[in-house]
Amino acid sequence: MVLRILGFMCAFTLFYSSNAQAKVVEYELSVAKGSFEHLGEVYDNKVLVNGALPAPLLVFNMGDTARIKVKNNTDEHTLIHWHGLLIKNSEDGVPYVNSLPIKPGAEKIYEFDLRQTGTYWYHSHVMFQEQDGVYGSFVILPEDKTLNTRNEDVVILSDVSKQSGKTIHRNLKKDGEYYDVLKGTVQSWFKALRSGTWPTKFRNSLQRMEGMDYADIAYDFFAANGKKENYLFENVNENKKVRVRVINGSASSIFKLTYGNDYIEVVGADGLDVEPVKVKVLPISVAETYDILVPLKKDKKIELRATSFDNTGFSTTWIGGGAEKIEASKMEHANPIGVSMGEMMGMPKMGFWREFIMSYKNEFRDYPTNTRPSFSETYQLPEMKTLKPMMAKMNKSSHKNHQSKQMGMQYRIMNMTPSASEENTISKQGKEFKELTYDLLETKDPINVVDGAKLRTYNFTLNGNMGTYVWSINGRTLGPETYLKIKKGERVRFVMKNTTMMNHPMHLHGHFFRVMTSKKENSVLKHTVNVSPLSTTVIEFDANEEKDWFFHCHILYHMMDGMARVVRYEDNPGPERIEKARKNSKEFNYTDSLFLSNKILAQSNYSRIEGRVFNSHYLLSYDFLGNYDGNIEGEIHLARTLTRFLSLYVGGRYEQENSDESVSSPTLGFTWVLPLNISIDVKYQPLIEDKVFEIEFANEIQLTSKLQLNFEYSSIRNFYTELEWRQTKNLSFSANYNETFNSFGAGLGYTY
Repeated sequence: MVLRILGFMCAFTLFYSSNAQAKVVEYELSVAKGSFEHLGEVYDNKVLVNGALPAPLLVFNMGDTARIKVKNNTDEHTLIHWHGLLIKNSEDGVPYVNSLPIKPGAEKIYEFDLRQTGTYWYHSHVMFQEQDGVYGSFVILPEDKTLNTRNEDVVILSDVSKQSGKTIHRNLKKDGEYYDVLKGTVQSWFKALRSGTWPTKFRNSLQRMEGMDYADIAYDFFAANGKKENYLFENVNENKKVRVRVINGSASSIFKLTYGNDYIEVVGADGLDVEPVKVKVLPISVAETYDILVPLKKDKKIELRATSFDNTGFSTTWIGGGAEKIEASKMEHANPIGVSMGEMMGMPKMGFWREFIMSYKNEFRDYPTNTRPSFSETYQLPEMKTLKPMMAKMNKSSHKNHQSKQMGMQYRIMNMTPSASEENTISKQGKEFKELTYDLLETKDPINVVDGAKLRTYNFTLNGNMGTYVWSINGRTLGPETYLKIKKGERVRFVMKNTTMMNHPMHLHGHFFRVMTSKKENSVLKHTVNVSPLSTTVIEFDANEEKDWFFHCHILYHMMDGMARVVRYEDNPGPERIEKARKNSKEFNYTDSLFLSNKILAQSNYSRIEGRVFNSHYLLSYDFLGNYDGNIEGEIHLARTLTRFLSLYVGGRYEQENSDESVSSPTLGFTWVLPLNISIDVKYQPLIEDKVFEIEFANEIQLTSKLQLNFEYSSIRNFYTELEWRQTKNLSFSANYNETFNSFGAGLGYTY
């Protein structure tokens, strides 16, 4: 007993003395509305920190106490999250999860001890402020070390738009493919025919895959440290290696890094050291960080290029003090129009019918289900059938081991490149590879699970609906009580199955997790992992914290539209006052917000208005048209979205002929998407004689980037067809034939 007391006193004395001697490092950050200029262009309506883009670089040493005053000089709430830092719950900075937001005109002083080293960053977690400019770098150096910019420096990558994040989001809600016209990435049949990829496009259409793209938004430019062209190590003109701390601080853009004609040597991931590995291409998803070593060469400047994943632009960081510039090699780019579902998954020999069946299975995984855990009394590493279920099935069914050739591609950071089915290794002995994959990253310290720790496993899907731009987990969007509950002392495993065509960088606050790969016990530790399209990713972590922590997709617009959860320590949840505030908060009820989309057609033979008012769950649609002889017909539906392709509705129908006779009826029906992306509408309308049941087919076929063929066929109203030329995103010209009115016509359309 005496020894226990002495031991406690010694431990307390050491703790007290170390904290008493801790250096307090202070910063002040002022968040305010403003604008900035770049290359002669003015970017208004931004939210800036200390008047700059990006926000200031914050540098500390391990063991420091960070004291950061954040002053809110805007007319809206704000709050700062310290991304990747292991700090006390109350300082994490997520509104209504572990903090209340900073009100306009108010300030908050963050204070926390730094018990790690590495490359991190910080950003606002309030609405769309991250897109609008509230993000910056956060570096923690080892004790007694300074940031010597002759040996190391920092690059934070971002995506910049003249539009506000709120406007971008509103456009995406109106049409998930809104920005394709602006980017020139519309996937048309003319483009498929010209490139020889029409068989793949036809195959994808049979599987109900719409025009694919790698990213949703058209940005004005991509930035490195706030500029399209950035310079580091300008005063260093010698042959040596330097460290570059690279942060992807973008709101939604994924990049691929290339450096001159040289290798990039990866030595750190998400702030933690990894076994060095050399790659020609370094993919970096949203919110990830990598520490890299690159060679300087005397009398030369070498380009570190960050190319956006959709190949619509890049930023440049020139490294070195020489005069001669060496450009980075251009990124290989596979046009998504020629990529099949299997190729997207890194399994080009998957086969049509496997892809076809998977598309239907994934659709019905959208149906909302509760996320329930399973338990195991003992811990075991996950098996191949858990890590890569499709590959395990293919190996079993074909009685062959496909793994050997494609293993390097099975833990890909992203999807779809020309090298997806090629051998990734250049030199095993030299640890040199074409492209970084998660299974090339290895930590020195193996997994050490405490004896007796229970394994809690959550299996869930990542779901999406581009039609209404809704993103969810297990078909449910974020709400005030959408929890993943755990208990302290457990080992927790998340098995995430991405059922969508998009990448989802998933981030867990307050913890580091293992991204489980072929490295097994030495699988890499990270705080953010990219779950590539149609793939399964498994992460594990020790439940060693308390209270509530946020878990979400770090593509800002996916998070805001529902792909998020609160990880709750059920034996020690967060404060009740925050939980009560959460129930009425805008952030946790944002998926209930209403959006409007309308289209008005003024034709020579008829006029028409069609539109919808919708949120993430319900849709009120209306469609009224009439010619100039008094013939009118219209419908209004209130629909419940069940899957990305299936909706049930109730509503009403009205018909009038020659301004004389009219008839109306309630309606009940459903809409579903068939192969070739043909929409079927089956309805019951009991009060319309001889028209009690109606089946309608409709489709929109993108002929060129601007020309579209629209058609509708009804079992009782014959058919309607239209050629539409989209001059701008809002204005279109069209020519049509309407069999109901037995007339040809032409005119204008306006979408808003």
